[in-house]
Amino acid sequence: MHDVPREAVRVADAVKVSLSADLRAHPGLGGVTPDSDPRAYTETGAKHLRNHLPAAVLEQLKAWRREPSPWLTVSNLPETEEWIPTPGNGFSDESTLTVPNLVHFGLLHLLGLTPVAYRWENEGRLIRNVAPRPGSGRALTSWGYSAPLDWHTDDSILDHTEGAEASIAIPHYLSFYGMRNEEEVPTDLLPLAEVLATLPQWVVDDLRLPEFLVTAPESYAASADGGPMAREGVPLLWTLPDGHDAVRYGPGRITGLTLRATRALTQFERRLGELDGVAVLIGAGDFHIFDNRRVLHRRVPFQPAAQGTARWLRRCYAQSRGGQ
Repeated sequence: MHDVPREAVRVADAVKVSLSADLRAHPGLGGVTPDSDPRAYTETGAKHLRNHLPAAVLEQLKAWRREPSPWLTVSNLPETEEWIPTPGNGFSDESTLTVPNLVHFGLLHLLGLTPVAYRWENEGRLIRNVAPRPGSGRALTSWGYSAPLDWHTDDSILDHTEGAEASIAIPHYLSFYGMRNEEEVPTDLLPLAEVLATLPQWVVDDLRLPEFLVTAPESYAASADGGPMAREGVPLLWTLPDGHDAVRYGPGRITGLTLRATRALTQFERRLGELDGVAVLIGAGDFHIFDNRRVLHRRVPFQPAAQGTARWLRRCYAQSRGGQ
């Protein structure tokens, strides 16, 4: 495995305590939710974080913002004061989650990112509760659990081009805030650079050709507003403004439209099957973010804990404010 740059920051216990106390003493946001006014959460959360995080930690966040590595973890962050059960229907009462929302959105702001949602997915909400949903065990979505989610990037069907409107663009980043993970289910991450490192140059070159068809993930088909269901004549690989390679991929959801594209895709998928990636455990009070264009991810099948106590992560897509 190649040495992949990544960052991990742990907040000291004393800082966590003081930040938690300050957030819980906050007079509230007057019924405002992340969906109704995300700036209220990004700016207020960032202000509290600046007031409590040590200068060294703030500098680490600034450094990552200037030259983002594939992923970043900030651990030992505040949790909710009262125990809240894992949502069984996929959605939560956001008024009970002010503390994690302020920290989650505040960190996105400090990293130079803007939360983004899609009207045809997750009912258009910014926060997706990644949690087992009864009856959805084999669903190939974040609500499933008994079927594997193989290597993929999110929303690969959307527009990959520089300057695309956030509402129709492939999300730049996936961010998570851990509520609980007693089952210790990891999120496996695989940097694209590791996949490409040993592929023949002809494969890499052919993957850059606009000769692929991509179809929507299962979560779109379940949406009331369907969203785009297919996109034809796009590359699997492209180059980001900062020079890094980027990828769109979902198993069974991308097809070569020409013989050379099909051959290159076969080589790419064969290489994916040979790699294990890096297992990242997102637990309670952990913030984790990775570049959705430079990193593929997957999740193994698992047996959820008892109802109300199962694994629960809070996911929010984010776009770069500076277009990076």
